[in-house]
Amino acid sequence: MRSWSLRSALALLLALGSGIASAQTDRGNINDFYRGFELSEITPENMQLWPYYKYTSTHWDEYGLFGTTPIMASATPATLTTAEDTFDIGQEFQGGRSFVASLLATQTKGFLILKDNLILGEFYDNFLNINSVQLLQSSSKTYAGIIASKLIDDSKIDPAATVENYLPDFKGSGIGKVTIQHVLDMQAGLLPASDYHVPGGEAYVFETEQGLKPGEPTGHRKAVIAAETSDAPGEVYNYNDKNTDLLAMLAESVTGQPFNKLLSNLYDDFGANSRGSIALTVDGTASPSYGISATLRDYALFHQWIAQGKAPQSFYVSIENVDKDLYSKSEGGQGAAALLGTRVTYASQAWYLPEHDIIYSLGSYGQVGISHRPTGMAIVFMQDWEDNGVPAKYKETIDRALFVLAQMGQ
Repeated sequence: MRSWSLRSALALLLALGSGIASAQTDRGNINDFYRGFELSEITPENMQLWPYYKYTSTHWDEYGLFGTTPIMASATPATLTTAEDTFDIGQEFQGGRSFVASLLATQTKGFLILKDNLILGEFYDNFLNINSVQLLQSSSKTYAGIIASKLIDDSKIDPAATVENYLPDFKGSGIGKVTIQHVLDMQAGLLPASDYHVPGGEAYVFETEQGLKPGEPTGHRKAVIAAETSDAPGEVYNYNDKNTDLLAMLAESVTGQPFNKLLSNLYDDFGANSRGSIALTVDGTASPSYGISATLRDYALFHQWIAQGKAPQSFYVSIENVDKDLYSKSEGGQGAAALLGTRVTYASQAWYLPEHDIIYSLGSYGQVGISHRPTGMAIVFMQDWEDNGVPAKYKETIDRALFVLAQMGQ
C-alpha cells in the first residue's frame, strides 16, 4: 500500500535507496487515528489514511480493487501452545517507557514471540484478533523470494539465466535481459519506485494495475514487460514492485500452477493454521509485491520456519552472500545503517542484519517479521503507521525485537 505523499524514511529505505529522510507525517495526527467513522465513509481515495486504514488493512478482501484469491491453511497445521510465563509487556523498555507504551505509540495491532511452536508473548489491538488477517504489504515480497528460491533448489529455475529464457513474451524488453538473481536482489536496473504520489508516474500507474488505487489500467503483465530500465543489471540497487510481481509470473510459468496454489503449498510447509489471501491485479493474476493477508500467528510461523533453517537452501546462500549486496553500499543502505546502528543488506526479497544473524521482512505501515537464526525464534509486528515509512517507528520496532532477544537471554 502506498500513500499519496512522497515516501519517507522507511519508504525511501524500502524503495528509493536514497537515504533516510525526515518522515512525512502529514497524513494525519493521532486524533485522526482514534476518530470514529462509518464504513460508508471509506473510498479508494482515503482507504490508506487514518482512521480508515486500521480497518481496511484487516479487510483487504473487501477493499482490493480487483479482489483477492485464497491461500489455503496447512493440511497439518502447527499445534501452538502458550507459555505459562509470557513476556512482560509492562516492563520498562526505553527512557522510562514501558514496552506496551512503545507498542501503543507505534500503533501496533499485533505482536507475537514464537519459538518451537510455543507462544512466548502475544498482543492484539485495533481491530486485530487471533482469527483476523492483516495486509502484509511489502513483507509479502519475502514469501515470493522463498517460492522462487524453492524453484531454484528444485532446479526449475536457474538464477543465472535471464527472464526471457523462461518468458518468451519478454524477449526484446529491458527486463527480459536480466538474470533471475538480479530480479530477486532488486538489481534488475529498473527505475526506482519514487513516484507513487505523482499521477501519471511510472510507479503510480503500476498501482492502478495492482488494484491499489483507482485509475485506467491497461494490463499488469504488459506494464512489467514495458518496465523502463535506468541502469545495467547488477550495477545498482533500485527497489521496484515489478521485480516481485515478475517472480510470480516466472513461478507460474515453470510450475504451471497459479501463484496462490504455490503459496498454499508454502503454507502447508510451515504449518499455517488459517486461510489467507493474496490480492489480484487487473489481469486476474496475483500481486505478491504487497498483497498477502495473513494472521499474526501464521506470519510468526512463517518467520519461525525461516529462523529454524527450513527455508530453501539457496535462499540462505543468497542472503549470506553479502559481497553481492548493493543495498548497503547505496545511500539508502548507509542511512539505514546509521539509523539502526548496524549494517543492513538485501537479497532474495528479504532484509538481513549480518551482525545479529537476523533475516527480516518489512512492509509499509510497519509490518515487520524477524527470524533470529541462532535461536530459531520469530518476533513479528503488525502496525498501522500514519505513513508508509516513519523512521523513528521503524527503529523502535527493530529495537523492540533486539530488546526481546536480550531479555530472553538470546
